[in-house]
Amino acid sequence: MPTFWLPDREAYVQVREQMTAADIAAELHDEELIVSPTWFRFIVTATGQGQALKQGEYTIRSHMSLYEIISKLESGKSEAARLVIPEGYTARQIAKEVDRLGIISEADFLAAANRSDHLYAYMEGNRQVSVKTEGFLFPDTYFIHNSDTADDLVKMMLDNFDKHLTQEMKKGIADKGMSIYQFVTLASLVEKEAKFDDDRLLIASVFQNRLQAQMKLQSDASVSYATGTHKSAYDLDEIEYDSPYNTYLHAGLPPGPIGNPGEKSMESILKAPETSYMYFVADAQGHNYFAMTYEDHMKNIHQYMP
Repeated sequence: MPTFWLPDREAYVQVREQMTAADIAAELHDEELIVSPTWFRFIVTATGQGQALKQGEYTIRSHMSLYEIISKLESGKSEAARLVIPEGYTARQIAKEVDRLGIISEADFLAAANRSDHLYAYMEGNRQVSVKTEGFLFPDTYFIHNSDTADDLVKMMLDNFDKHLTQEMKKGIADKGMSIYQFVTLASLVEKEAKFDDDRLLIASVFQNRLQAQMKLQSDASVSYATGTHKSAYDLDEIEYDSPYNTYLHAGLPPGPIGNPGEKSMESILKAPETSYMYFVADAQGHNYFAMTYEDHMKNIHQYMP
């Protein structure tokens, strides 16, 4: 099939796991890289190459022949860097992971992450925060092409967050009388405090109970974010660290998220059971124990804290 029927263009194509030859043909056609998806399917079927097309990220030009395209898709030689962002990572931690790939520098990523013009309207808080996009850089696996800029990557992450924020979630947030910004801030605290999935719902319940009772949240994770340290426990001097993010000093939620929560932590806010728990403490393995009274909380501390 003559390639001069198509305009000369280059596009980035991601072949994902479980994609069939028909799926790949459709993607190439949608990107105006091939004239006929039928002819592409015919060739890979006739040659038996349909099962040899490998997962990866490829730069394809429309002037390449079908055989050249198929050969490239068979090679498995990815042309993009794979970036994995774990749940709970802060913008600064993400910046370091990005920098390691050698495409976008840590400084450039942080500069882009601090641009308010990248934000959707609901992502904007009304208080001074450390990083403007913190909380909305959705934890996921991303593929960064050599031509991508820091702004491209930040937008990609924010768009991904928006895609995961469903209408059902928005309704649940509104039913709780929270803004989306408050919701994400609270979810970021849960993300940092919960090492195990089983604990998320009850931790979310404790935080919501304390907010309703106008008690300080007293989250060690907020001290960690404020101080830039990562410890399992903090002494009295450390929990008095002067920062608006320190929930031992300041009532209510911190100015903004203290990390970038994943779906499970966000869902925990919406699905948290009604309990009378006001306290929790973690053991050396990170399992949490919950209490309704301060007296019982102190018993848990003596029994379970490392």
